[in-house]
Amino acid sequence: MDGSSSSQMMPAPRPRGAGRPSTVGLYAPQVAQWLREDPDLPGVEILRRVRLAGYRGGKSALYELVRRLRVWHSVNRASSS
Repeated sequence: MDGSSSSQMMPAPRPRGAGRPSTVGLYAPQVAQWLREDPDLPGVEILRRVRLAGYRGGKSALYELVRRLRVWHSVNRASSS
């Protein structure tokens, strides 16, 4: 190897295939709203709230959603300043 592989971009994630739709996706707008109101809201509190709202999916899927939304919100806050 010539060492240039570290500068290569990682492949884009593949789109979700056929199968069951994401259950956590239904809660994304509400989670995004909570994070706009309190960007430091702990993931465990978000999990508690979505479970009260009827979420029956796994915590890993929810925490991944929260991670993506936090990154998105922090980028948008930085670019709007």
